[in-house]
Amino acid sequence: MAYTHGTLENEIMNAVWTMEENGINAKDISVSEVLEEINNNGNVRAYTTIKTVMDRLVDKNLLKRQKFGKKFCYKSVESRAEMAATAINRLAGQFFNNDMTSLMRALEKQCSVRA
Repeated sequence: MAYTHGTLENEIMNAVWTMEENGINAKDISVSEVLEEINNNGNVRAYTTIKTVMDRLVDKNLLKRQKFGKKFCYKSVESRAEMAATAINRLAGQFFNNDMTSLMRALEKQCSVRA
């Protein structure tokens, strides 16, 4: 599974996760609904752009697509929390020899720098 993705892919994943967290059924998460969610956040995107990127997210196994009637609907393969946990574990493994304490120290240091 690909864990890195671009800004628009991130916007789409966040929109899908937000809708899922708000109890919206996967049968109701279509390209149009994702487009509306993204455009409501102040970013104006075209339907065809969102559709193309969502199809790429399906290819990357980050979204699942299912046909309901005449429209395709989408759902995340992993929840936001599951994907975050996977990313944290990969980060710990890649940079901190799987030592979560060292990762936490680095995060604390980074937080104090930004404060």
